[in-house]
Amino acid sequence: MIRLTDRPGTDDAPGRDGRNGGRSVRVRVLGRHAPGSLLGHDWLDCEITVTADSVRGQFVTLVTERQLRNWQDALERLALGFAVRWLDEEHGPELRIEPGRPGGLWVTVSDAEESGVTLRVVLSPAADWLDQQRTLLKLVRDAYPSEVVEIAPGVHAWRDRPAVDQLPE
Repeated sequence: MIRLTDRPGTDDAPGRDGRNGGRSVRVRVLGRHAPGSLLGHDWLDCEITVTADSVRGQFVTLVTERQLRNWQDALERLALGFAVRWLDEEHGPELRIEPGRPGGLWVTVSDAEESGVTLRVVLSPAADWLDQQRTLLKLVRDAYPSEVVEIAPGVHAWRDRPAVDQLPE
């Protein structure tokens, strides 16, 4: 869903483990949180991975339809040169992206509530990194379309399916 990496050739020095020491922040969708359940069907189980030279951190989180919309809005603000916060909820990890030196980004993943860990990497992404993120978001939305709608506060129904009280007798 999100793949922020250094552009090729930025940091090819091997890390302590012998692998290339590239830096990246990725958010990978693992699947629906509770397929078939009205409440959790549209939530996505995700894994945030931060790699910086020989350091690697992984955080598990849920992403809702509202958070997908927030990510789309965040991409538009990033295009205008503004810093953004995403997943800045009361629980779970938070992702912050700040434009840095020309073409660079400072990306911070903070899991203050659960583990107390914060990882920050400085990236020099490819010039088209924003377009890449928009494409990845579209792929996620196409693969996991929203299928549940809230018809009243706290009342959910399947999208494009009549509610029980709307069925013909």
